[in-house]
Amino acid sequence: MTCAGSSVAPKGYHSCGCGSTLIKLATSSICGSAVAQDENSETDVAEWWLPQSEDSKTPGTYTVLKTGNALACLHRSMQGHEADFFSDLVDYPLIHGEVFGKSVTLLNARVGKGRMGSSSQVDIELRPWLAIEGLLLDEDELSVTEAKVRIQRQDEWVQPETFTAHKDSRNFLTGVSIRNFPERLASIENGLVGVCDFSSSRWNSAELSIASKSGFHFCFETPVSLKSFFAEHLRGLQVLMTLVTGTRCGIESLKFTNETWLVNGVAPAAPPWVDVRVRAPEVKKSKRGDLLFPFRALDWESQAPHIFDLSLAWMYAIEQWALLLDDRFVWPVARFSTAASAVEALDRILNPDETYEADAELIARVVEALKDTSLSGKDRKKVKSGLERPREVSLEQRIRRLALCSPQAMSEIVDDPQWAARVARLRHVVSHGLQTSEKLSKDVRSVECGSEILLYLLECVFLFHLGFDGERIKEMKRRHPHTGWRRSVVDECMSLLPQLGGQRVTDRAQAARDEPSAGATS
Repeated sequence: MTCAGSSVAPKGYHSCGCGSTLIKLATSSICGSAVAQDENSETDVAEWWLPQSEDSKTPGTYTVLKTGNALACLHRSMQGHEADFFSDLVDYPLIHGEVFGKSVTLLNARVGKGRMGSSSQVDIELRPWLAIEGLLLDEDELSVTEAKVRIQRQDEWVQPETFTAHKDSRNFLTGVSIRNFPERLASIENGLVGVCDFSSSRWNSAELSIASKSGFHFCFETPVSLKSFFAEHLRGLQVLMTLVTGTRCGIESLKFTNETWLVNGVAPAAPPWVDVRVRAPEVKKSKRGDLLFPFRALDWESQAPHIFDLSLAWMYAIEQWALLLDDRFVWPVARFSTAASAVEALDRILNPDETYEADAELIARVVEALKDTSLSGKDRKKVKSGLERPREVSLEQRIRRLALCSPQAMSEIVDDPQWAARVARLRHVVSHGLQTSEKLSKDVRSVECGSEILLYLLECVFLFHLGFDGERIKEMKRRHPHTGWRRSVVDECMSLLPQLGGQRVTDRAQAARDEPSAGATS
């Protein structure tokens, strides 16, 4: 393999072994990439070409947007001067470019706006999935052996305190203390992942700037394809920070290298690093108390591997859960339905349905016996159809099964022994539009209550499968500020959920408290 272009290792970093502390000095950015939200949109002159057509370069521009991703523009057809304008309105899996002497590789460049001018002049926007700055990489070189990444809002979770500023009575700086960041390493498949020090400082004769920052550092024994790295490892970190903070979190900065790369056919003394431009969502800061759990509560060395496993295995349920964390998703009925679907999906993942094999002999005997009854042929078909299908696990059963992960924690917000049945009944009312659902057009407190119970349940199950036991989950949830608020919502609105049978559920709950055995069997 060969790589065109050139790059150097990031200035200010010491040796990049995973066992070392990473400290970056005299620069304003992490891993060589500016933080996405702090970066202004700047457009530079560029030349672009297809890897197989290096002699046919197209003039254009290159812009790094405030959202962190890049935008390229073509001023002429990439297919040649005489090519039809519409031949360029296609997506490109790989494009090479040069921006003021800096090599740039665009991956999965999607065509945006296109405009044709006079002669061969055109303006075509390309919106790449990734823009890799520093090297021209071919398809077989898109793999990683080491990477350094920051995820949005991770410092709220990790709370790094590398630097401490000391001031006098006039609030003038008198000194700065530096603390050693306790690097945490965990073994994962094919390598290690660490939580490391990415702190930075900058100074000149007029000013001093310091920042305590953390980052994730991956080291792989063998190269991992870029596609797999994003789909598995980076997705895992984004899922973690999204569920921990309750806000959709993306990649703030990313830098990677590959020790197998060759530059101009020669293995360099040190592997070259490249910076990656990728879109990051806009996030709002929240109070520290809003975190699902603090970093210090996590045994990174033993629990980190679960993060990557769950992000893949629970993909369907997590995507529905993440939708509930979006501030724009405000419709109470839709939120409740989504929460119920996420819970049902999660239980299906954790408890796959057994393969059902219908008892053909039993069905034949039942069908024969039914011939001597007064049942109509239509009714006999229904009986036969029921025997041929497996019995579906109810939502109530799924909720109760998930609640077993931490019944201690669930009792912190709801003590009605029939809560699972009532929430399941509410979903039935909502999903089928039963007559009683008409009340929701005027009063949505019942579905808001149900949503909070199910979200709380999802959080408890997530914590359990991260490796926390039931008592620890109860302790963590008891200290969380949302728990008290959720308890007040349940206390106020539980009576609005559907009643079961002819007896009021509140009366049944009182009876269950008076007779524990009855509560256990209800």
